[in-house]
Parts: sequence; C-alpha cells; structure tokens
Amino acid sequence: MAIYDILCQKKDCRKQQEGVCDFNGYLEDYVANLDRDDEAHDVLSALSAIDPSLKVIVGLGLNINKEAIANQIIHYKDSFKLPDGMIRCPYIIYGKSDDEQRAIIVTLGDRAQYIIAKALYFVMSEPDNEYEGTRNEMIAFAANEEHLETLIESTRAFFMEHKKAGSLQRRLDMLMFESYDEMYEEAKRIADEQSEQMGELLAQAEDKALCINQLIVKWFLMKKFSYVQYMMDKNNLNVIHGGNVKRQRQVAKEKADNISFVSFTQLWKIIRQNAWR
Repeated sequence: MAIYDILCQKKDCRKQQEGVCDFNGYLEDYVANLDRDDEAHDVLSALSAIDPSLKVIVGLGLNINKEAIANQIIHYKDSFKLPDGMIRCPYIIYGKSDDEQRAIIVTLGDRAQYIIAKALYFVMSEPDNEYEGTRNEMIAFAANEEHLETLIESTRAFFMEHKKAGSLQRRLDMLMFESYDEMYEEAKRIADEQSEQMGELLAQAEDKALCINQLIVKWFLMKKFSYVQYMMDKNNLNVIHGGNVKRQRQVAKEKADNISFVSFTQLWKIIRQNAWR
C-alpha cells in the first residue's frame, strides 16, 4: 500500500479513543485552528498555501520493529521495552497527484531537528512494518525561519515536479551538513547533551515513567540514525571499505555503540535514589 493510502487510514485521537495521532486531515484546516504564536504556524501555513489538497498527520505514534536487522545489530534492548506508539512523529505532510503518493516528515528547528527527522524516516522505512515499500515516497526535513524557503521549494519539487526522493534527500543532506562525520558528531552531541541533562529532566517530570521512555526514544533515534545513515552511504561502502559490506556494517555498529545512553534500570535507580530531593 502506498504512503497516502496508509496515512489516510490512521485514526485521529480527537474522534476515536484508539487513535494513533493527534490530528489527521487537511493541512489548511489544521493551520486555521493554530494560534498565530504557535511555532508551527508560519511553517505549516506556508506549506498549505502550496496546495490546498495537502493533508497533515500530527503526532503520529511509531513503533520499533524488533526483528529488523538494523535494530538487532544496534542491540539497544531498552528500546524494545517502549510502549506502542511512544516514538512520536511531529508532522507528516502528505498528498497525491498523477497517481503518485508522497509524504514529508517535518520537524521544527535546526540541524539537530534534521537529524531527528531523518531518524524518524529510518524508523518508518524499516523492513517488515506497515510502511514497508514507501521509502521512495518519503523525505524528511527540519524547518525554521532560516530554512523555510528550502522546505517550500522542496515540497514543490517533491509533490508538484515529482522529483525522486533519494536525490532530493541527498541534496537536503548536503545543504545541512558537509559530510556523514559532521552528521554523526551532531547525533553524538544530542545524545551526550541528553545524558548530561537527564537528572534535571527526571527531577522536573511529573510522570517519571513517561520521561524515561522519552529519554530512551531519543537515544534510540540517535543510534538508529548513526547506523542506518552510515550504511546508506555508497561512498563509505565503495571508497572507504572497498565494497566490503561486512566491514561497513561493523563500522556502522561501532558508530551506534559509541552513542551515549543510560540504561532503563539505571534511570529508575536514579529516581529511587533522589525521590526527589
């Protein structure tokens, strides 16, 4: 099933208790109900002006496929304990025309949010899940005031001009980062920063279990990004590793292993020890 058809079927929490997203409908309807001070307003308003038929799904819950080879290699066991739908995708803009279905994962922010957007794409495009077969129908991007025009141009190119997802995504990668190494350093920084801030985050959280799950989600996304992005780079395979996929996979695993995290057990131990002072 193609991406538009899949997303159209996602149930909306506003209408049904078993919903898996906060909103699913026409983008212009969603924007009309946004406060103008909302950080998403200007971005989504600009996109809705491109094509009134575009739809948006907000806060879509995603799950990790425990059987996916990449996730087995990453071997972050705590991520397998996450409740269903704990990984939340902020915005997915989707539409169809001329028998083609397309979607853009959109996060709000700068380079760090771009890494998160790409990681969410890697989760959605895992083999053997409900979105399998849609990887060439999706791209990911992070938008702020600085890069809003790029998002608008990319949306037009993807939806209206039917540019290929792979080439468009690579162009966006090169716009945001000079190399995989630079991407990887940003992913490491995000994970390290969360590790440094986790005590404060846990102290401030009213729902400790939810906070722990959210911490695990971000660490998983950074590991996922680091592994899959490295494996997707043909330059790494052909130039650095001489076509040796096993060697490429080993280095990708090492990259993921070097992303810092704190275990589920240790996080609860921190809570019990502080309880909260």
